[in-house]
Amino acid sequence: MKSLNNQIVVVAGATGNVGPFVVRALLERGASVAAPSRSEEKLRGLRGHLSENVDESRLGRLHTFVGELGDERGAAVLRQQISEEVGTPDAVVASVGDYVAAPSLLDARAGELQRALDASLVAHFVIARTFLPVVRDSGGTYVFVQGPLAFELYPGLGGDLVSIATAAQHMLFRALAQEVEESRASVVELVGHMYIRDREAQPTSPLSGEEVGAFVAYLIAGAGEEAHGQSIHLRSPEQLADLGVDTDGLDAIAADGRMPAGAATDSIRSKERR
Repeated sequence: MKSLNNQIVVVAGATGNVGPFVVRALLERGASVAAPSRSEEKLRGLRGHLSENVDESRLGRLHTFVGELGDERGAAVLRQQISEEVGTPDAVVASVGDYVAAPSLLDARAGELQRALDASLVAHFVIARTFLPVVRDSGGTYVFVQGPLAFELYPGLGGDLVSIATAAQHMLFRALAQEVEESRASVVELVGHMYIRDREAQPTSPLSGEEVGAFVAYLIAGAGEEAHGQSIHLRSPEQLADLGVDTDGLDAIAADGRMPAGAATDSIRSKERR
């Protein structure tokens, strides 16, 4: 496994529910993090949240950018700014989306479906179109982060629109992984079976935010190279323990690139030729 020292990682969705834990894990392990957001206020909130857990020297490697990541032109501007001010990204984590509730599909409006598609499918498409070519050329890792609603319906939660949109997002991941198959890049989908709200794991969540962040760091540190095209379902802390991923330590990276035991994976191919 490689060190994350001097690695530059773009985290799209850094100000959301899961994103701050990913940013924290990367900073603690030596990476420099570029965090774009359309809201300067949310970026200030992110820095304030991180300052409670990350020391000032590590927090100095957080670089924030205000811009419109969901718009093709705005995303291109952000990519240019990040490259000029921080450097060429070595990895990208995309953890964006919104919960558009709809108790009944038959009562939902087309505009609500479009909102769900824009928040998940379209946003991920724009981010990947903007940053994946950079990772493809550098041989880095691109991680899609999403939840289990793409694979299973949960009656009574009003999440069917999200299921539709994230299922399409899953196919976007598969198509992009196939498209860059002959490059040195690794494209991985992490399906986190967690329930994190307002930056806190809820009582029913089997995973903490720190555990999800630690596993993303594990993927970027080299495990993702052997997981190209895989949709990895992270369901429990035991999966992390089996890999030797220490979610508390600053060097929380396992010595090899194994995937979690019991993770349901949908593999495009293995990159053993590397």
